[in-house]
Amino acid sequence: MKPPIVQIPFSEIRTHVLGADYCLFRSGDTNGPRISYVHSFIYIKSGLGTITIDGISYEAAARSLFYIQPGIKHTFHANVANPMVHASVYVDFLWDSTPKLKGDLALNCYETELYQPQLCASAIQFKEDIILPTQIIIPVNTKWIETFLAVIDHFDYRGVDTEIRLRSLFEAFLSDYIHYLAHPFAPSDPRIRKLILWMEEQIHETISIAEWARQLSISQAYLYELFHKETGVSPQYYYNSCKLAQAKKELRETDQSVTSIAEKLGFATIHYFSRQFSNHYLESPSQFRKRIRGYSPN
Repeated sequence: MKPPIVQIPFSEIRTHVLGADYCLFRSGDTNGPRISYVHSFIYIKSGLGTITIDGISYEAAARSLFYIQPGIKHTFHANVANPMVHASVYVDFLWDSTPKLKGDLALNCYETELYQPQLCASAIQFKEDIILPTQIIIPVNTKWIETFLAVIDHFDYRGVDTEIRLRSLFEAFLSDYIHYLAHPFAPSDPRIRKLILWMEEQIHETISIAEWARQLSISQAYLYELFHKETGVSPQYYYNSCKLAQAKKELRETDQSVTSIAEKLGFATIHYFSRQFSNHYLESPSQFRKRIRGYSPN
């Protein structure tokens, strides 16, 4: 049973940091399945592995940041040759929507039959339509992740201002993270800036990486390497994100059917489009439209 959803403006969060630590996996380790009672932010500092969240498996590598909502089952699998090290912060966005307290060692339940939904922090839906993705890859030298890590460094600090200090650090991280999600890519290389402009202008096309590489007079391998270095994601991921953002706009602002929007944006099938949209925004296209507009036209 998932926790109730509370709709609030982003400015009204009052974050309570309940847990923060580093986890060093051993070769081939598995942790879980487990269900979190609070909001979990997991940053992969190094190594490799897989994280299965609500039945979907994600590759975990350095600079991956995961967000797991309360009440969601998840499992960690460490790579045998290069096990991952992750940094975790566990929070309640409403301060006291869970009876769990700072330092509680049972913020995650490892036995499904013992899971107690009444202990779960409230799930949050921001009125500004801010969506925290399940996974992103953070570009190299991103400053705001240091603020996230500072939450862990200060977690065991003892003083009258401990709670304020932790809340301040986490909300500074979260504010910068939200800003990044809205304005994620600011590449310095002119070729990548040009490619991003092409992607945004050709949102309804289906263009191959090979064609873009040819237009930029570089190899596909070098284009991928350069794009990933500048943005932290692959060209395919960015182009797909542009298409999904456009789909979201059209779902909100037009009466076109979901099928029509998917076809216009070049998705192979409606099922593939719906799966991509759901993975990216944590709700289906129809659910998004109904939530924003109050109905979902056929």
